[in-house]
Order: sequence, then structure tokens, then C-alpha cells
Amino acid sequence: MPESGSDWAELTQECLINILGRVSLEQRWRGAMLVCKSWLQACKEPCLNSAFDLQPHFESARWWTPEFERRVDSILQSVVDWSAGSLRHIRTTHCSNHSLSFVAQRCPNLEVLSIKMPECN
Repeated sequence: MPESGSDWAELTQECLINILGRVSLEQRWRGAMLVCKSWLQACKEPCLNSAFDLQPHFESARWWTPEFERRVDSILQSVVDWSAGSLRHIRTTHCSNHSLSFVAQRCPNLEVLSIKMPECN
């Protein structure tokens, strides 16, 4: 019986970008980027990086650590670079002043900037 599996790494770039555009930023970071090099490259396409929204994932978070802020900064700065200036929406929690400066310098088309800091108890 012939092997029924498909080689997902062989998808055309256009098809792969279409598929990746249907999943969340978090799903791309936690899964798709780790599949293979072609999927990682597709995740870096500017059209997939016009919005950065991590707020829904941290709405109930009442904690903050420097490591958490570094991770958010790292993801945000990668998305800014990959957007090639097309990033229009940023919604996040706990980013540093350094990241804000980075965004200001590289995102001329930014329309929405929302940074919520949860209240500390």
C-alpha cells in the first residue's frame, strides 16, 4: 500500500501563507514556526505580521517578572522586523520602554497601540 502521508514542507509559499494567515500569532509561535525552515520563513512574511495582539492571553494575569517582559519584548521586536513597516495594530501587556522606542522607529503605519498593565494587588 502506498504511503498516504504528505510532505507539508513541500507546500507552495502562497498556499502556506494562506494557511498560516488563518491561525493566531500564538499558534504560529508555538507550532508552525517549529515545523521546518520553510514554515519558519513563511511565518516571517510581512502580510502575516500586520497585527500583534497578545492581550487576550494575559487579561487575567496579575503577575509580572522581568523574564516575562523580555519574552514579550522579543516576540514584539521580531514581529516589528518581519512586518517590514506594515505593522498597524499592537495590543499587548508588559512591554518595555526599549520596545516602545523600537516600535516608534520602525512602524510608520501604526494605527493602534494598546498596552495594558494589569493592576497589582
